[in-house]
Amino acid sequence: MMRRSERTEAIRLRRDGTTYHDIMQRYGMAKSTLWRWLKEERLVDAQSQQYTERRLVAQRKATETVRRNRLEKTQGIISRSKQDIGSLTARELRLIGTALYWAEGAKQKERKGQVSEQVVFANTDPRMLHLFVTFLRVCCGVLLSELRYRIYLHETAGAADAREYWHDQLGIDEIKKAPITWKRHKPKVSRANVGRDYHGLLRIRVCRSTDLNRRIMGWIDGIWAAGEWCNGNTGAFGASIPGSNPGSPAFAESATVNGSSGEDA
Repeated sequence: MMRRSERTEAIRLRRDGTTYHDIMQRYGMAKSTLWRWLKEERLVDAQSQQYTERRLVAQRKATETVRRNRLEKTQGIISRSKQDIGSLTARELRLIGTALYWAEGAKQKERKGQVSEQVVFANTDPRMLHLFVTFLRVCCGVLLSELRYRIYLHETAGAADAREYWHDQLGIDEIKKAPITWKRHKPKVSRANVGRDYHGLLRIRVCRSTDLNRRIMGWIDGIWAAGEWCNGNTGAFGASIPGSNPGSPAFAESATVNGSSGEDA
């Protein structure tokens, strides 16, 4: 319990112009306690309140400036990195599409005794789905008429809005008639995929595509067999696996291509 003399002395110091910080340091009290004492003595005036508000405004401006600078830096890095890619060849598109299917596509599950599986690919990223459709058409000879679509959607979303969104993103008219598989909403579960930006998941299936699935599995095996430094004891064309020291081939090549060995965070 603060002694009455400390309260009296704190009020006197404030009247003499001593700052909150100095008074709190001298008596080891909480700011809320000091503020309550001063308020009772009518020493918390509009001027101090305005000072606090101005300080908060300045803090918000500083935070927004830092955020804007971070966004500008991020956009600059993305723009420069985008230029590194350039145009894709058909072979590069095949490798990318195969890798996407390796990560996200339906595979034959031998443990369940399956001997066949159609090509099925699902995702929430419209850019990835657009690229995969291009891969199917250019590298696999699949016609758009051979594709079937289904949207997976939570009950809190709208079917018409979801169909319109996916149609606009991929530009394929058949998506406007895509069937919906509804996911039961669980109010006790906190989900981030809600609101106006939520459009569900789009699944693409290729009709009569078991042989195509097997071809893609072969391409996956080919990537693994020929992959640089990922498949065993040697790298591309029998090169040794790069070590973790800065003089290894990987670091040397990175420095040659990029002009540096890394980038500032």
